[in-house]
Amino acid sequence: MLKNILIILISSMIGWITNYVAIKMLFKPYNKINFGFFSIQGLIPKRRHEIGQKIAATVKESIISMTDILNSLNKKGLEEELEVIVDKLIHGKVKPEILNAFPMAAMFLTESVILKVELGIKKIILENKESIIEGILNAVEKNVNFEEIIIKNIDNFSLEELEKITLNLARTELRHIEIIGAILGGIIGIAQIGINLFM
Repeated sequence: MLKNILIILISSMIGWITNYVAIKMLFKPYNKINFGFFSIQGLIPKRRHEIGQKIAATVKESIISMTDILNSLNKKGLEEELEVIVDKLIHGKVKPEILNAFPMAAMFLTESVILKVELGIKKIILENKESIIEGILNAVEKNVNFEEIIIKNIDNFSLEELEKITLNLARTELRHIEIIGAILGGIIGIAQIGINLFM
C-alpha cells in the first residue's frame, strides 16, 4: 500500500516539476548556454525578434495601423495649433530677415508695413492650412515604419521586466498548469499501479 502511495506521489511530483520547469523555460535562461553538443535558451529570449515581428504584423493588420492613427487625429485641432505656431514663427522675425537680405529697406520698414507683411504671410499659410496638414500627414504615413517601431521596442524591452509582467498577469493560469501537471502525473502513477496488478 505504501509503495503504491509513493508511486502516485512521485508521479505527481514529476508531473508538477515538468510543468514548472517548462513554464520557467519560457524565459530562462535569458542568454544561450552551450553544453557542447546542444545549447539551451528560454523560448521567448531565443525567439524575441520573431515574436516582435509577429506582434507588429498582427497589430498593423488586425488592431491599429499608422493610417488608423492619422485618421483619428483631430484635424480641426491641428489647424488651430498651426495658427499658433505660425504666429510664433512670424512675430518679430520678419523685419530682421528682410533687413538681413535687404539692408537698404530699413528706411521703408515702418511698424505698419511689417504688420501688413506678417499678416500677408500668415494669410497665405492659413489659406492653405488643409493642404499643409494633409501633406505633413502623408509624409508621416510614408516615412514612419509602424511595424519597425514595434519590433525595435520589443527587441529592446527588458526580458526581466517582460517576465515579471507576464508572470503577474498570468500567475493564476500558470499555477493551474502546474497543478494539472501534478494531477496528470498522479493519474499516470495510478495507471502504472493498475498495469502492475494485471501483469
